[in-house]
Amino acid sequence: MTILQIVPSYKPAFVYGGPIYSVSALCEAQAALGHQVIVYTTNANGSTNLNVPLVSEQIINNVSVYYFPRITGDHTHISPKLWLKLLFGKKKYDIVHLHSWWSLLMIGCAWILFIRGIRFVISPRGMFSSYSFTHNNNPFKKKIFFDFLSKTVLKKQVFHATAISEQLEIQRLFGNNTKIFTLPNLLNFPTLSLSSIETYTNTQEINLLFISRVDKKKGIEILLKAVYELNQLSIPIRLTIIGSGNEEYQNELKEMCNTYNIANMISWKGSVEWNEKFKDILNANLLILPSYNENFANIILESLYAGRPVVVTKYVGLSDYVFNHKMGWVIDTNPDHIVSSVKEYINNKRFWQSKSLAMHHQISHDFNSEELGNQYLEAYKKHKIGA
Repeated sequence: MTILQIVPSYKPAFVYGGPIYSVSALCEAQAALGHQVIVYTTNANGSTNLNVPLVSEQIINNVSVYYFPRITGDHTHISPKLWLKLLFGKKKYDIVHLHSWWSLLMIGCAWILFIRGIRFVISPRGMFSSYSFTHNNNPFKKKIFFDFLSKTVLKKQVFHATAISEQLEIQRLFGNNTKIFTLPNLLNFPTLSLSSIETYTNTQEINLLFISRVDKKKGIEILLKAVYELNQLSIPIRLTIIGSGNEEYQNELKEMCNTYNIANMISWKGSVEWNEKFKDILNANLLILPSYNENFANIILESLYAGRPVVVTKYVGLSDYVFNHKMGWVIDTNPDHIVSSVKEYINNKRFWQSKSLAMHHQISHDFNSEELGNQYLEAYKKHKIGA
């Protein structure tokens, strides 16, 4: 089978976070299963461009990757050369799978495929959530884009959701008869020694960890308020924040820390290399992600794989998995709920630390790349994509 994956950016553009890891993991898993996987992407790398050969095949872990130049440096990612390749290139693929939405690049790709009569899979990656429509600088403009540029081209395609919550959001927009399959993201986990998973930092402080984009939808203000409340209760806390974001917003958060007099309890590490991130996870007691909206959240699986329980809001796609497998706390967007979760952890610290290896083995089993890669292929066949 020949599979064409189209995505605005691809590794090593890790500045974009989780989607880069999960899309590349999917491509590599499908290639490892013996299929020909081709990626069309751009040289986007945040405000800069990747220093990679353009419009020529690059073999990355057995995946054929074509980087096309973008002519806009923002999130529109416009790439006429990619569009022309898709429009005039010979149809030599059995499956076409698009990732993400709302960039002009991806909307253009969808329309080209629609005009050519090529059916495709679309993974919106959280971009059709209610939050996406309501918390936007110009919701009226997004509504126009949806009504005139999205509905027509997507209503007869096949959707891929990464969680039941995202599936329901898609059905709310496109109807209950929408063709959709729900499968989790794939991730390539590092090799961790069992002893490192079982070992905890010997300190009186409880080490809390936040890893994600520093963005308003991530609920970081809620987390900082919780740290303030824990400090008022004389509970020794250290919070490490990993991730990059808008500098002005980060300064607002740091000023908030000064106001709460907790600045000395917070470490801002910015972006951290992938392997280094797992050192921070292993040094933590709890990972906390108090997002207002999150369609999946790779970092939850990465933390659980390292044997560390999590505190997540019910608006995180993986919250059902966390709750059903008793791997942490599922809360509302309320700082008091974080405080209660941390206190419960402290009161039952030995119990949670004794679960570390069990959580690691559960994630290794449930999110096996080969097994999930096959499930994606079966979903393609079931929905007769490419036929």
